[in-house]
Amino acid sequence: MALGGGVLIAWKSDVCQTLSSRVDTFSVSVQLAKQEGRNWWFTGVYGPQADAEKVAFLQELRDVRALCSGPWIMAGDFNLIYQAEDKNNTNLDRAMMGRFRRFLDEVEVKEIPLLRRKYTWSNERSSPTLVRLDRTFCCVNWEDVFPYAVLQSTVLVVSDHCPLVLGMNVASASKRRFHFESFWTKLPGFFEVVQQNWNAPVNSSCAVKRLFLKLQRLSRDLQRWRQRKVGNVKLQLEIAKEILHRLEIARDSRDLSDREENFRKKLKLHCLGLASFERTIARLRSRILYLREGGANTSFFHQQARFRKKKNFIAKLQVGEQIIVDQEGKQEAVLQFYENLLGTVEVRDHTIDLEALGLQQHDLSVLEEPFSEEEVLFTVKNMPLDQAPGPDGFTGRFYKTCWNIIKDDIMLALSVIQQGHVAHFRLLNTAFITLLPKKPDATLVKDFRPISLIHSLAKLVTKIMANRLAPLLSNLVPPNQSAFVRGRSIHDNFLFVQQMVKALHSKKEAHILLKLDIAKAFDSVSWSFLIEVLKHLGFGQKWCNLLCLVLSTSSTRILVNGVPGDVIYHHRGLRQGGPLSPMLFILIMDVLNSLIRFAIQQQFLQPLAVQ
Repeated sequence: MALGGGVLIAWKSDVCQTLSSRVDTFSVSVQLAKQEGRNWWFTGVYGPQADAEKVAFLQELRDVRALCSGPWIMAGDFNLIYQAEDKNNTNLDRAMMGRFRRFLDEVEVKEIPLLRRKYTWSNERSSPTLVRLDRTFCCVNWEDVFPYAVLQSTVLVVSDHCPLVLGMNVASASKRRFHFESFWTKLPGFFEVVQQNWNAPVNSSCAVKRLFLKLQRLSRDLQRWRQRKVGNVKLQLEIAKEILHRLEIARDSRDLSDREENFRKKLKLHCLGLASFERTIARLRSRILYLREGGANTSFFHQQARFRKKKNFIAKLQVGEQIIVDQEGKQEAVLQFYENLLGTVEVRDHTIDLEALGLQQHDLSVLEEPFSEEEVLFTVKNMPLDQAPGPDGFTGRFYKTCWNIIKDDIMLALSVIQQGHVAHFRLLNTAFITLLPKKPDATLVKDFRPISLIHSLAKLVTKIMANRLAPLLSNLVPPNQSAFVRGRSIHDNFLFVQQMVKALHSKKEAHILLKLDIAKAFDSVSWSFLIEVLKHLGFGQKWCNLLCLVLSTSSTRILVNGVPGDVIYHHRGLRQGGPLSPMLFILIMDVLNSLIRFAIQQQFLQPLAVQ
């Protein structure tokens, strides 16, 4: 505290109460009572400068941990680092780093990651030394009490240390969306519930709207069925354990009756089954695919899911000179950014004479053949089973396992969609956009990569179109376009540039390599220009009409920390994450390639001759 350093702990008595406290040489510890009744310890630290005192400081914290049992968190200025990347130069005390690492292992704590900040202290010189001295560590059972804790930084003004703010519960209050769970298909009665619900009459003459209403109704019924069939697995397991525990206590003082003993054995098997079931659910929600069933415990999967959520949490956004930290403000900032990007039409003042560029026409009539059931089933079988569900919540596993039940409605809807006589396709052509940080210190909206989570039926339509186009793509674009073309690799271009730079260096002449920045080009593709290019290449009217339907009826809601925002109706751009989007994008980009070839032919540009 102040110039001499120290620790001050304060709390609001209406939020939590203190049960116990202790003051040591380098730390102050307080036991706090959470309103829900779970007690936990907080230790505030101020680490010393001298090496001898640092050894005593770590030993003090070991003693504190031994006396402060249960959930525990420690935070403050440790004046220690445990990895080289915590400092911006190589002046490191590796022996002390090793001591700190061993201490963390001994007391079994993990660091709460600091969002969007690498260092917390600066010596404020012209070539500053930057170090991460201020940290927060917790044990696993503290994280169980506060699973949504997030550590953020604030601006450094007076002190040379960066103030840290630990949000104890930053989970956004949003209604849990429907998500088709893969284990449902293994439960007895699942297919009967789906069949009964699906075959119930729907009041609509439009095949697409009828499919939308059936999927919507089925999602509600499956949620109710899950609650009846599965319920709260964790609560069931705790109740079963408690009853089993009481039976075992009774057995210590008397013989159990045959009925009690039989019940105890059944209950033990039931506990094992519930524990395995809980672990399966946690594994699926953690999205860890490299471990087989039973490869790790439930706690591991819960921690992985929490880590992923914290890593992608958007703590703040910068818009101009303003820093936005509240959820509503962040949602509005993201909405405005993507409304301008996706929901705005830009009128083209010029067009390109595609014939003059020498773009050849091709026979692509095969693309317009009616969708067959064999083709659709093949696509369904090759869809990812449990990945990236869209707004409807249904996955490839649902389509694959329930195909015999739903296929008639799916095929009828696909038929009318392909014919283009659809007024309600907008209901099924929705998507969420989730934002993933491109870099650790992402604060601008453009620093986040948008990934579309598309409605399962819209994804199926575009996947069928992509499957038809993929074998023809190598004839439509030249060999120097290596990305997204079957049989080619984008790494070829990196090797080509590498060899080019090496050859230019050996010539000992001045050259400039130009890298074109096409950031956001994916999201700002002009639909009218895209259709113009496709028609010139030989794409038929039916295929172009189907594509126009897919594009013009698309809408999106942006997820900010799991909460969907207002609807954005698309007027340009291609969906990132859509099966067809990369192929359409390289057809557009090939026009630029053709322009460069045309400029070479007209001698506006001179090719670089390198053997």
